[in-house]
Formats: sequence, structure tokens, C-alpha cells
Amino acid sequence: MAQTKDGVATGPGPTWFRIVLVVIAFLYYIALLKHPADHVTIKSEPRLGWLLRPASFFSQSTALFPSADKVLTEFRLEGWVCAVHKWQPLDPRPYFPIEADDKESRLQRLGYFYGSNRVVMEALDDYIVSHHATGADDDGITGPIGGIRLSRLGHPLPEPGDDVPRYHYEPLSPIPPDENRKGFYTRESMRKARCEPR
Repeated sequence: MAQTKDGVATGPGPTWFRIVLVVIAFLYYIALLKHPADHVTIKSEPRLGWLLRPASFFSQSTALFPSADKVLTEFRLEGWVCAVHKWQPLDPRPYFPIEADDKESRLQRLGYFYGSNRVVMEALDDYIVSHHATGADDDGITGPIGGIRLSRLGHPLPEPGDDVPRYHYEPLSPIPPDENRKGFYTRESMRKARCEPR
């Protein structure tokens, strides 16, 4: 609580303490304007970088979006068709019915967060292949499949100020080769084993 001296309010504590508070507040303001790097290391003293990590953590409120995306990321599934031995587009909407037609689809979230996690992708592979085998859902492919391939597409975003078209998911449309970055796919040995007649 502020103290009064000769009718003038003063801050808590002695003068040196109030000066330290002002310096800390000023440094925090500077850190908000120029966000410190998460991993700062000095060659002569690598441990010094860890001292700045708390400052980085508490000042990142202004660095939520440090860089803008240049592309709209979309994930597509393909199935390995045993009859013709090639990849064909597979409609994932029957397997992920929640928000199936927009960017909040469980497949889109799964690809975004776990696209490079082999364990999760193998579980996705088992899930799609086993459910496709039941024939209960129309996913655009007839006959057995030996595996899946998850592709990551990057559609260019319009320039600032241009019209932004409404997002429309077309899982069976051809995948443009210049936008396609192939991710997880079922191993060839696994596809061959699944496609062998039993």
C-alpha cells in the first residue's frame, strides 16, 4: 500500500526497491516488444541460454503468431487397391463423420498433429483397412485395399485483401502433384501380404 510523505503518495518499500521495480517493468515491456528466443546459447557458456527461458515463456504473449501461413494445409487419403495394384483416392468421411466436410475433421486434426508419428499412423492404417473390409461404408473404392497413403497438400492462400473462397473438401478429386507432399504410407510388404488371396 502506498505511503504518504508530506502529502505525496509514494510506492511501497524504500527508494532503491521502487527503482528496481521500475527497471524490471521496463525490461518486461521491452521483452514484450522484442520477444527473446526460446533457445539462446552463448558458445563460451551454453548454460546461459537456460537463464533466459523463463523470460521467454512469460513474454511470449505478443508472439502467438510470429509468422503467417502461406498455404492452406489439407490432408488426403488414398487406398492401395489390390485388384489394380495402385493408389486411388479414398473418401475418409465415412470413417470420421464429425465435422467431416471442414478443416475440423478428425482426419485433418490427426494428420496435422500426428502425421509424423509412426505409431499413430499405423493405428490409422489398421483402422481404415479393417473398416473398409467390412464394406459397410462407401469410401469411393470397391474391393479390398492393402493399405493407405496420407498426403499433405498445400493450397496457396490468397493475398491480403483478395476474396477468400469458402473451404470445400473434395476427397476424391485428383491430387495436384505440385501441391502434394507425401507423408505416411503402408509398407509394400504389408500391402502385398494383405492383398494375397486367403
